[in-house]
Amino acid sequence: MRDALVASDAGRTVVSAKAALEALNAIPTSNLGKMEQEHFNASVIMLEAIAAKTNLNNQRSHFVLLNEHLVALVSAFSTLENTLYVQQCPMANNNQGAVWLSIEKDIRNPYFGAAMLKCGSTIKSL
Repeated sequence: MRDALVASDAGRTVVSAKAALEALNAIPTSNLGKMEQEHFNASVIMLEAIAAKTNLNNQRSHFVLLNEHLVALVSAFSTLENTLYVQQCPMANNNQGAVWLSIEKDIRNPYFGAAMLKCGSTIKSL
């Protein structure tokens, strides 16, 4: 989904959100604690919103909230198969800043696409 937003491709973002939603819904949640369950449920809601919208700005706004929940959820796990990078753009979200998860260390900003492709920094590795 990050790559679709980097490319400013709303249609591809919808497809990616639907695929992520399907993958998330396949995860058993009975072992999640209350906090993890809340972040999980909020992530599902944000993915549904992104999948239902074709307006790129709206998708990016929901992506801000999605990543806040995903970062909290993933941070609660003690082990991960792969390294994930928490990256941040200080200018996203109306200059309030916003984070996103990436499997790549290189910055590719999903909030501004080509206009500010490399704006941001890696703030944490998981």
